Amino acid sequence: MSITSVLGKRERPPYAKHYYPSGPGAMPNVSNRPSGPQRPPSLSGLIPAQSRSTVKYLETNPTGSIPLMIRPWAEHYEKDYAPGCLIFCKQEKKGRSPLITCADVPTLNYLFADGVVHPEVGLKAEDYEFFGVFRNDAGKQVDYLGFPRYTNPKQRLIQCDVYGRAKVANFWGKKVRTGQRIGMALVWKRISILKQPNRHARTLPQSTTVLQLIPTVNECKPETDVQIDKQEDFAEPQIDHYVKKWHIGVVSQAAFEPPTKGKIALALHDSQQRTDLPQIEILMI
Repeated sequence: MSITSVLGKRERPPYAKHYYPSGPGAMPNVSNRPSGPQRPPSLSGLIPAQSRSTVKYLETNPTGSIPLMIRPWAEHYEKDYAPGCLIFCKQEKKGRSPLITCADVPTLNYLFADGVVHPEVGLKAEDYEFFGVFRNDAGKQVDYLGFPRYTNPKQRLIQCDVYGRAKVANFWGKKVRTGQRIGMALVWKRISILKQPNRHARTLPQSTTVLQLIPTVNECKPETDVQIDKQEDFAEPQIDHYVKKWHIGVVSQAAFEPPTKGKIALALHDSQQRTDLPQIEILMI
């Protein structure tokens, strides 16, 4: 008869939540916790490699962030990039410099519009690709009064979320819901005003058709069921037809202050107005 039977207690099982053996391989083989080596090293001195970990991984959605060294613009567009904005990176890179040419949504809209007004500096749809969501500024400090101060005024180091959970400025309207797929599409628009991201707008001599970034929800225009059609390569530019589109993520939490349509319209062309937009939480895949 065992001692536990005399005391009237149940025998302790070999594995319980309050019992953790202290050596690799001592843990029994249970689900989601594979065991390690079950025997000591051989006499030849070769230590067997442990191919299975005893660490139990939590079933969560981790966030991956990548540092990005931004090349400065002559007009200082990069100074207005803030947490929650979408970052696009230029694909063509020359030289050995680690600096990357980046643009947010208002900057890209201006560059595409200005490329039609000034064809010598025009952009192509494939010149920029979506990189991630601005998370925080890794190279920014504050002075003794608490005002922001850059360690190097000629460059800027930021962190961008590329997968996992992230908070992004709400370009997609007040009716966005959890589980919806949100993105950005590059479509043909007819404009009569040219707006720099950090300057006053100016009226064009005549309206012109340019490429512009607009938000999409489930491949449709926000708050509508109108799906955006693809622009055919051989056809003339068709208004509201997309040339390229990017998947940003899936909405995981949208219970925040809803933005107005006026603020969204301003935020698409003004980097400083974008900071007034409330943020939503998304899952980037």
